[in-house]
Amino acid sequence: MIDGMQGGVSVGSWLAGMPAGPVLGAVLSALDMNAVSDDFVVDVLQACGRQRAHVEGLYTAAVATVVQRGSVVGSEQYASDEVRAALTLSRSRARTECDFAQVLCLELPAVHAAMVAGLIDRDRAMVFTHHLAGLPEDLIAAVIGRVLPVAPGLTAGRLRARILKLIITVEPDRAEDQYEQALADRMVVGYLDSAGTATVTATGLPPDEAAAATERIAKLAADAKRAGHRGRIDQLRADIFLRLLDGRFHHLTRAQMIAALLAETSPPSPANEPADTDPAEVEPVDIDFGAEGPVEAVAEVGRVSGIEVRARLDTLAGLNNLPGELPGWGPILGSVARRATARQHSGQWRWVVTDADGYLIAEGITHRRPTTSPPSYRAEGGIVELAIPATTLAQLAKDPPRAWAKVITDIATQYQQARERDPAEKLDTQPGRRHPTNALRRYTQIRDRTCTAPGCRRSAVQSELDHTHDIQHGGPTTTTNLAPACAHDHALKHRGRWTVTQPQPGHFRWTSPLGRSYPTRGEPITDPDPPPF
Repeated sequence: MIDGMQGGVSVGSWLAGMPAGPVLGAVLSALDMNAVSDDFVVDVLQACGRQRAHVEGLYTAAVATVVQRGSVVGSEQYASDEVRAALTLSRSRARTECDFAQVLCLELPAVHAAMVAGLIDRDRAMVFTHHLAGLPEDLIAAVIGRVLPVAPGLTAGRLRARILKLIITVEPDRAEDQYEQALADRMVVGYLDSAGTATVTATGLPPDEAAAATERIAKLAADAKRAGHRGRIDQLRADIFLRLLDGRFHHLTRAQMIAALLAETSPPSPANEPADTDPAEVEPVDIDFGAEGPVEAVAEVGRVSGIEVRARLDTLAGLNNLPGELPGWGPILGSVARRATARQHSGQWRWVVTDADGYLIAEGITHRRPTTSPPSYRAEGGIVELAIPATTLAQLAKDPPRAWAKVITDIATQYQQARERDPAEKLDTQPGRRHPTNALRRYTQIRDRTCTAPGCRRSAVQSELDHTHDIQHGGPTTTTNLAPACAHDHALKHRGRWTVTQPQPGHFRWTSPLGRSYPTRGEPITDPDPPPF
């Protein structure tokens, strides 16, 4: 039973530090899982994960070796057929396995070595091969040098975002060419799945426009839910998506769309299904019930929904092509960020000044807008986050680009004023409020970036605000006690028996029912400028 001591060292700690390989494999093979205590079952899980990655690394090396040997004695064109026959795979699956193995072992040996060492699993290795295959050797080396050391602590999604962001930063022209080619190949595909239902998917879409389309569906579904629709939110989104495409909502106002949804049969969610949101701390939203039914006050039929866009101020001013971000989606080209930002003219424009490590120093709102040519259409609402390191802002303020002069001057002035006092002096003045002020909500969203639960990438703007120390137990509504939590992770804390602490503002520790603690902190707002390659 793995809960004793060996030579004064906890067996659980001993297993936690054991590297992947034959010895660990033998230890795990001999384990009786039913005899493992709660204190060490997570150590066993993590050890199994390391060993699984190790074995998959060996398997990948074997596949690559078979392909190489087959190419020597036979034909390279048919080398994968040996793998197909040996493993009883389809021809397409065998080809996929062989391509992955060859790229990983021959072009990315450092990534393969990390896999064999049990540091990264197959999913993470596939992220590297997918994005690095065929790139110049110096760029591959640069990305691996920067990203591989931190890859074990990143989910596959976060790893993908890191790699994409670095590639766009280093090779913006190449990234722009790939984007234009993918855009030219855009398509819509529909097919039946195994359950007999249909899937409709579109590829090669402009990310800012796709985000706006998704946001429109999400807002309509949320409005229908607030107006009393009893379907689950995901069901509502799917129904709205279909009705917008098949013509049933053609020429209908938002209010008429919601009325049509409410008129349909909407059975309540099954009792065993989780609620879409935790009502404990969701701030109420006012819905305007007019003559035509519920309607969102600012949105009109035919208007494009606003989205959240994050980008560096100097990128938006055209001084570089560093990548921007669509929260929840990932990095976008600088050109896409500029276009998306221009459309959010009527949205909320937030400014953020960061320190040398990329974290928040001060933030606020600017009502200034650049004097650039207006886009062909404008979005309704949305959020633009203008981020800038303090040192770069000082340089821009001395000689701002003409079109952005008023914006930069306004931000520099507000930043100087903000530096004169602690943000808490302005934000923590009403600790007894149940719901935070708009300023406190914005500050927390900017500081923490996403839901703070381990591995979650849900945008802070699209998450709920949770009191780390519950308000019903005396927790204050302050910068030191608030954090974004998506609906699932909010419920994880309130109903899933997880606990959360905030040792210092913006640093969190999630503790599971098994007693394991997982520290989290939001990603940096700005990245250091990359070294030349």
